[in-house]
Amino acid sequence: MVNQTLSDVLDKDSKNKRESKRILIIDFCNFEDYPIGGYLSFVQNMMVSFENEVALVGITTEKNEPIGQWFKKKINGIMFDFFAYAYYSKSKTKHLIPDRLASYFLIKYYKDKIKAINIPNIFIQRQEVLMALRELQSFNVCFCFAGLENPLAISKYWYSNYIAKNFEQIFFKRLVNVDVILASGDEISIKDMIFRSKELIISSFVTQFPSRINTDIFRPRIKSEVRIQLRMPSESLIIVTTGRLGWAKGWKFMIDCFCLFETIKPGSLFYFIGEGEDLGKINDYIDLKGKAGKIILAGKKNADEVALFLNAADLFIMGSYKEGWSTSLIEAIACGTPGCVTNFSSAKQIIIEGKNGYVIDEHNSDIFVTGMLSAIELKKPVFNENIQAYSASKLKDDLLKTWKLL
Repeated sequence: MVNQTLSDVLDKDSKNKRESKRILIIDFCNFEDYPIGGYLSFVQNMMVSFENEVALVGITTEKNEPIGQWFKKKINGIMFDFFAYAYYSKSKTKHLIPDRLASYFLIKYYKDKIKAINIPNIFIQRQEVLMALRELQSFNVCFCFAGLENPLAISKYWYSNYIAKNFEQIFFKRLVNVDVILASGDEISIKDMIFRSKELIISSFVTQFPSRINTDIFRPRIKSEVRIQLRMPSESLIIVTTGRLGWAKGWKFMIDCFCLFETIKPGSLFYFIGEGEDLGKINDYIDLKGKAGKIILAGKKNADEVALFLNAADLFIMGSYKEGWSTSLIEAIACGTPGCVTNFSSAKQIIIEGKNGYVIDEHNSDIFVTGMLSAIELKKPVFNENIQAYSASKLKDDLLKTWKLL
């Protein structure tokens, strides 16, 4: 909801002063529900933790909102200073101009108007955003790696691989100028990132900082009651996965594993929760496998709905090839649902083998299905006390221990 422009509420003197102790978050999202994923989840937790101590720069999915100027916007009952640099339709998951490229040029174009709010503390998660803001000497910048891999190396655009190495080296040269580097990944992933930087980045400058979840939403509930609410069959063995529908998430591998699993556990159902560029390919593969009605693409869901699906499930699976600190896996374990996942970054720090799930070291269907069969034998709700360390309620204090605001 647009109430008034920022110029209506800031007098001339205040415009010339820096708003200390506030944080400017710049991201490619609408900060509400698009595009879904770990980036959005993290900034939403920042918004809950800091409330109107943050100002937001991103995209809008509302045609009535202004582009290229500051205005006031209410999100979940809190009024934020908001700057939209582009309008995007929620119905599209892949655009002619890649999101990262569009974001880079638009932030570069609007950078002076964005900086006009005079907030010295800037929080960034995306490489292209940092690269668009070249002159940062007078700012206090915190860059948080949502995932430590090269984003262009796993892009949905096939041609991104051709520029991935050059892109990353330019990024690392910019990264050395930030004040705080946070990494949502395990120690192996952090070491690999430092190696790829050709030691431009020093390990002592990187702080491991896991992604966070709202443990008031993601918590164990009574499975039978949740299934009634979702109109799911009470007797079926239900498997759930959540996240972007892209190749890096291993959707084909998970479907192959489910097909093998169902030969052992007939009548099982497999729900995909999420959206993404491979939706059509997944539908085609489901038809090819003859699993229509057995594998259900439930679409995008909000956090409360995701929590219901996780609580309705007997098992949560992930077949990812690349991950940061997996928000999806944390949410599942927080709900007390056992997990069986491939060995991506953070998996072995979230999963405690034999207590809340199993981590499979290779993309081998036979071995993975064995892990699935073992995981469904774990009593629900599974052990989830380790997940409290990733609660969003601790985000503000943990962040301010590392990042000193101006």
